[in-house]
Amino acid sequence: MNKRSPLLPILPAHLLWFRHFVCALLFLAVSARADDGTNPAPDLAGPPPAAAASATNPSNPAPDLTELSLEQLMQLKVPEGYSASKFEQKATEAPSSVTVITSDEIKRYGYRTLGDVLASVQGFYVSYDRNYDFLGARGVNLGDFNSRILLLINGHRINNDLNDGAYIDTAFLLDVDLIDRVEIIRGPGSVLYGNNAFFGVINVITRDGKQINGVEESGMYGSYDAYSGRVTLGEQLTNGLQFLLSGTLYHDDGQENLYYPQFNTPSLNVNNGTAHNMDSDGFGSFFGSVNYQDFTVEGGYIDRQKTNPTGQYSESAPPGVNLTTFDDPRLRTVDDRSYATLKYAHKFSDTLDVSGDVYYDRNDFQIGIPLSGQLGGTPTNFFYVDQQSGQWAGGEVQVNKTIFGRHIITVGAEYRNDFKQEDEEVDQTTGMLQYDRRGHRQNYGFFAQGDFLILTNLHLNAGVRYDQYGDFDSSVSPRAALIYDPFQQSTLKFIYGTAFRDPNFLELSDPNFQNIQPEKITSYELVYEQGIGRHLRSSISGYYNRMDDLIDFENGNFANFNADTLGTELALEGKWENGIISRLSYTLQHTENRDTGAGLPDSPMHLIKFNASVPLWRDKIFAGLEVQYTSKSHTLYEAFPATLPGPDAPGYAVVNFTLFSRNLVKNLDLSASVYNLLDKTYYNPSSRFHLQNAIQQDGRTFRVKLTYRF
Repeated sequence: MNKRSPLLPILPAHLLWFRHFVCALLFLAVSARADDGTNPAPDLAGPPPAAAASATNPSNPAPDLTELSLEQLMQLKVPEGYSASKFEQKATEAPSSVTVITSDEIKRYGYRTLGDVLASVQGFYVSYDRNYDFLGARGVNLGDFNSRILLLINGHRINNDLNDGAYIDTAFLLDVDLIDRVEIIRGPGSVLYGNNAFFGVINVITRDGKQINGVEESGMYGSYDAYSGRVTLGEQLTNGLQFLLSGTLYHDDGQENLYYPQFNTPSLNVNNGTAHNMDSDGFGSFFGSVNYQDFTVEGGYIDRQKTNPTGQYSESAPPGVNLTTFDDPRLRTVDDRSYATLKYAHKFSDTLDVSGDVYYDRNDFQIGIPLSGQLGGTPTNFFYVDQQSGQWAGGEVQVNKTIFGRHIITVGAEYRNDFKQEDEEVDQTTGMLQYDRRGHRQNYGFFAQGDFLILTNLHLNAGVRYDQYGDFDSSVSPRAALIYDPFQQSTLKFIYGTAFRDPNFLELSDPNFQNIQPEKITSYELVYEQGIGRHLRSSISGYYNRMDDLIDFENGNFANFNADTLGTELALEGKWENGIISRLSYTLQHTENRDTGAGLPDSPMHLIKFNASVPLWRDKIFAGLEVQYTSKSHTLYEAFPATLPGPDAPGYAVVNFTLFSRNLVKNLDLSASVYNLLDKTYYNPSSRFHLQNAIQQDGRTFRVKLTYRF
């Protein structure tokens, strides 16, 4: 008997509403074009970029900016990025839906982590299980360390080789003060990046030495006795040598008492279900880069320690011992992550440039798991320590060639050797080795892409990549995008993309896995972007993702399942000469398990984001307001070995407010932020291996921060 898909009832209204919105934007575009017809701005929205065109084709020089009107100059302010195509281009020319968040926005809205940044944009949402932030993208968040998003720092892959984790919380390697911009590329990106670029690519671009131009110090204090300090040194010398060195220390005591009713039962009777002083978080990190002519040396390190108050990881218990000991500070995770890379980039001519890099990465993880219960009728206690270690090295080379001054061909190759992958668990009470799992894997890939200017307002971006990961069958990942500019400041994108994620070391090494297969996604997306007058830019995208063999942990095993997502994302961004900036977005997404017809856990249907920053006095003091609404989500919890559905986590709205001053006193920046301003009680769906189905989040908190440059 065939099941009726839950997508069908919403599809007609969804598409009708989509059509009406597109028609409205087209009307605005035609009106704007008619209004400007007597004095049209130069066609700078269509590919190739004017600056790039002048560099590759002297007969087509860039327009003289000194002769442009104020309106024309305002229309030039379209964000640029590198990550979508692996060469610099405007966001309107990229073969993806792109958002760029700048350092100025990070300061004005008081973002504390990369997770805060990502939670503010359309199509993404973040759930916190009081240990890690888990990033949801386009309706999917399976609580497995963000392995379906590729995270980069200056183009260097940050996902580790153990669980493919890409941490976006305090375990992220980079202090947010060092971020120049964050490029967010939605949709499958395996065509250029291979594994993990499943739902998108996030490239964090750092500030450089000349932007620091001296010494910068920063100090922070906040709720729960949180404090941090940072010292950054950066400079560009007269011989062209440029360097940046930065170190950060952070500590947060966390909430003193956290109550979990699942542990307040007569059989457990553990501190009445209250975890006391079990929420601390802290890290020390370092980042450095040195650049001279064509060469850059870059590296970073972080050591992060987090106590877990939730009594997680009961699945590690032996038979008869069925619960992690609650309110035990030995339940703590330690993450060490480091990398070093040598990069080379040289422009041989106006039409040819070559880049490459070699790198070494390391990731170490440790968790203490105290266990208690009955074994043979006798009360007993165990303390396990699980230690994981990974090391890998590799390199990549890429060539960009411009042909006939209008077509850009990109080819490249990548190799990586995961030469150390280890996971061992030891019972500290007896010294017995519970298991020792080891592995290694070699990976390589080749890619080619062409960006072809067919007409002055129409171009095609198409490419394909071949990857071989370990012993799995090879993967071929094509992508194609047709980009059309029908009117001034208007862009239509028709995008087809594919991507894959191979099972990671921990999924393969677990004895419970049952012949799991690589994940695959095929995506179809229509994007319409429209500039409205001098100050506004809008976008609307409709997409369908077909996902095969997604990997999830359920009922004690890793297993594959199939799913579909249908969604729409709307965004409106405003920038005014007086310093006001704003963003508004709405996301409608519906994801279902094709095998069962059920919705996925931690997959809200509606997301609404609003940000506005207003100057209160000249360009010195700004007020920033952020409102985020997330609708209800399905939840699951572990009654090991069974995975059971829990009640839905209710929808919620959170308001954050920041006052930021820039150079009110020379060289001094000051910010004061209040998060969850209205003290809303709300819950996020839990991640893997929790007895709780949902985890309560923090109430109202604050942070004050000083930054001084000299």
